[in-house]
Amino acid sequence: MTLVKAPIKLHGDRNSVDGMALVDTGSSMTVLDREVADKIGVKYTGRERTLVTASGHKLEGEIAVVNKLTIEGEVLDYAHTLVTQVPNEVKDVLSRNELADWIIIGVTTLELVGYAADTTTGKLRKVEALFL
Repeated sequence: MTLVKAPIKLHGDRNSVDGMALVDTGSSMTVLDREVADKIGVKYTGRERTLVTASGHKLEGEIAVVNKLTIEGEVLDYAHTLVTQVPNEVKDVLSRNELADWIIIGVTTLELVGYAADTTTGKLRKVEALFL
């Protein structure tokens, strides 16, 4: 299996952070570690959500808004993320693959910036929005 990776930058109220992130084609939401969210300054919405990972981990967290999220040079203002405590086992796997251990990009975020994950190349490809 080829991991899909993408450069990402987040801008919050207080700070910004960047790195190479995993794109999770099985996740609808982008997941952001609470420590980084608090460091950059996000706006919490008060809406709680639970995601279950493929490995069976339950990630409970709160939806938060990041001022600006940039993937491959494409900017998404006011991006919604699930802020949670990323489990150490997940952080270890991400780090071993030379990926940021504080974020996992979901497909909804990718679609909003006009990209799709190409699992054959491990890269993103630009796509056009389809309206019916």
